[in-house]
Amino acid sequence: MKKKNIPGIHNYCDRWCERCPFTDRCAVFESEKDLTAEQQDMQHEAFWERLKENFAKARVMLEQAAKSHGLDFQAIEADMEEAGKQEEDRRKNSEAHTLAQLSRDYGKATDQWLKTQPGMLSKLEKLKEEVGAGVEETASARHQIETIKDSLAVIQWYSNFIYAKFMRALMGKADFGEGKESYPRDFDGSAKIALISVERSMQAWKLLFELLPEEEDHFLTILALLERIRKEALQEFPHAMAFVRPGLDEVSP
Repeated sequence: MKKKNIPGIHNYCDRWCERCPFTDRCAVFESEKDLTAEQQDMQHEAFWERLKENFAKARVMLEQAAKSHGLDFQAIEADMEEAGKQEEDRRKNSEAHTLAQLSRDYGKATDQWLKTQPGMLSKLEKLKEEVGAGVEETASARHQIETIKDSLAVIQWYSNFIYAKFMRALMGKADFGEGKESYPRDFDGSAKIALISVERSMQAWKLLFELLPEEEDHFLTILALLERIRKEALQEFPHAMAFVRPGLDEVSP
């Protein structure tokens, strides 16, 4: 690891590298910056091929490390298999949690809305016509267009990210166990970036609502869902917002 890199910063960020001022201090960005779009897309075969290669390399490294320390690699594999089963149990329990269910519902509702964007496409078209016609309020129309584009980008980016990070937090808390009060706790860091994502999403939806008040049924329903998620998360992770994320919540030296 390079000295300038901030250890663990990637664990608590929103993975939106294009908008991050810390990419030159992130080991994960350094290792992934040359990947193709297909290799970073979970829906593409190239992504899974890269993952398969990484697992194969990790296995070789584990075998070599076990051999150098005189350890039984097969025994280690058996322990890893048992740990994998326990993790799967934690995942199933976490998926049944109210916070996970609400976050998953939000992702589905958002994806469905983004497919049709009721009223939004016609609004954009009208604004573009105003800009093209050179009407008196061209500057205002341009500003509204940029607001819509940025808000949609934020909403789309976090639509499923929120669920993924709350799942990481829930599974981490289940693994941590009850009654332990040591701080900081990794799962609080995951919950914090999920909460930040919820707040950013809420702000983006509110901006769209201001531009398209006639579609209030859609916006208010989604905003109400995000508010439920926020309240549930703060109840489940009361110390999350106090978590200091490496680099992101610190003053750079």
